Amino acid sequence: MVLQLLYGIGARDFLEPAGYLVLPCQKCGTTGVFTGYRAKRKVTFYTVPTATVREQFVVECHNCQQRFAVPDALRDEFAANLLSEQDAVARVRQLGGRAGGLAIAGTRHPAGPTYYQILQVDPAADPEVIDAAFRRLALKHHPDRSPGPESAARMRELLTAKEALSEPERRRAYDASIGIVRRPPAMRPDEV
Repeated sequence: MVLQLLYGIGARDFLEPAGYLVLPCQKCGTTGVFTGYRAKRKVTFYTVPTATVREQFVVECHNCQQRFAVPDALRDEFAANLLSEQDAVARVRQLGGRAGGLAIAGTRHPAGPTYYQILQVDPAADPEVIDAAFRRLALKHHPDRSPGPESAARMRELLTAKEALSEPERRRAYDASIGIVRRPPAMRPDEV
């Protein structure tokens, strides 16, 4: 009878954000921003409150979304090096495309406008907004409609920007290269 009362009715994993790190990724090979999480496995029992049965430190690459478990022996070292979101962005910008002697793959530190500025959209814009902005600007700057000598170059810029921002993987890599750090959807606060 006692064993039936202690029978678990559910187990869930909880990710608690701990901070950010700038590291080389073992999967995609880029050096960039990682989010550090404290991962806890909790089990709920019929008669006993929820109990934590396992806890570990996990880091997630913002470029390829791969998660890595940090060995227990290195947990304190990783925790001591955690950065705030603003510090992580500043660190990536400070590295100027190089981190620990490794080049950050796909890093673009433009002297000119970003792809978001070229398309005149906010960096948080949805794909539909990006497509609409491209169509509007393409109608305005298409070489057949705009006789100016710079119209062909402007149209190439628009096409390059749209291609980079339309594919989620390329957009994530581009955002990381210009220092935009996005939180995974599960970590964003609920909007009221």
